[in-house]
Amino acid sequence: MSGLLPENLAQAHPAIFIDLPNLGLISATGPDTQSFLQGQLTCDLKQLQPHNWLLGSHCDAKGKLWSIFRAIRFGEGISLIQNKSTIEKSLSELRKFSVFNKIELNDTSEQHRFFMVAGKEAAAEVATLTGVTPNNTHLSNDSIHALRLMPWAYLCVVPSDFEINNELAPETYWHAMQIEQGWPNFESIQQETFIPQMLNLDTLAGISFKKGCYIGQETIARTHYKGQNKRRLIRLIGEAKSTPAPADQLEIQLGENWRRAGAVISAVRYDNDVIAIQAVLPSDLEAQAKLRIKGQDDSKFTPCLESDETESINE
Repeated sequence: MSGLLPENLAQAHPAIFIDLPNLGLISATGPDTQSFLQGQLTCDLKQLQPHNWLLGSHCDAKGKLWSIFRAIRFGEGISLIQNKSTIEKSLSELRKFSVFNKIELNDTSEQHRFFMVAGKEAAAEVATLTGVTPNNTHLSNDSIHALRLMPWAYLCVVPSDFEINNELAPETYWHAMQIEQGWPNFESIQQETFIPQMLNLDTLAGISFKKGCYIGQETIARTHYKGQNKRRLIRLIGEAKSTPAPADQLEIQLGENWRRAGAVISAVRYDNDVIAIQAVLPSDLEAQAKLRIKGQDDSKFTPCLESDETESINE
C-alpha cells in the first residue's frame, strides 16, 4: 500500500508538514465586504464565523467556475484560499462588479505561505503553532490560521517570513489527499469549463440553495432542482507510463471502440506506481467501465464509485 494514501499517512506519521506552494489568497476588506461577496459567491457568508471556514466557488454569469476556495474571516475582512493559478481571472471578475461598493480586493498570496500538517499528532502541532486549543474548524491568532480539513489534517496560512523548522514534504501528498477525499483540485486550465455540481460542490456543502441571488445562480439552481447535471467528479485507479496532466482527455471502451468520456482534473502516482485520477465523467458511469488516457493506448483505469460523496466538516 502506498504511503501517500491518507489513511496510511495518518497512521505512519506523528505529524508531517506538507509544502503547498501553489495555493494563494484573495483578501477582501472594507465595510461592504460581506454584502458584496454574498452576491458573487455560491456559499452563504452569513454562516461564516471566526471559528469556522466555508467551501465555496466563484462563477461567471453562465454558472461556469472561475475558482473554488475555502473562505475564512481574516482580521476585519474575508479571505479566499484557492489555487494560485485561478486568482488572476477570478480577481479581475470580482473587481468588475465591485466599483460601486466600499471594498478592496487584492491578491495577497506573496504575503503568506501555505502548508499542511497531517498525522496522529497534527492537532497538537497546530495547537503549539497557534496557541489555540483545536476545538473549532478554524483556529487563529494574530498571524497564523489553521483550517481543520480532517481530524488529522490542518491547512495552515502563515506570514511569508514564518520559519518552519520541520522538513517539508512535497505537494504530492496534498494532491493524493484531495483525490482520495473527493476534494477538487481546480486550476486555471479548467476555468469557464464546469459548473460547480460537476465538481461535486453540492455534495461537499460548497453551494447554498437558500441564500438568494448571486452571479451564476440561475444556472446552478436550475441544474439542481431539475436534476439536469449528468456529469460528476469521479475517482479512478489504474496504471499508465506517464502521469496524466490536468485537462488530459479520458476515453471509455464501448464494444470494440473507444469514445471520449471526460477530462482529468488531477492525478497522482503513488509510490507503488498505481495512479489515482479525479476526472469529470458521466454520473451514470458503471463500476465495470474500462477507461484509458487519450494518446496512451496501453493505460488502464477503472472507476472507484464507493466514495462518490465525501462529508464536509466545515460547520
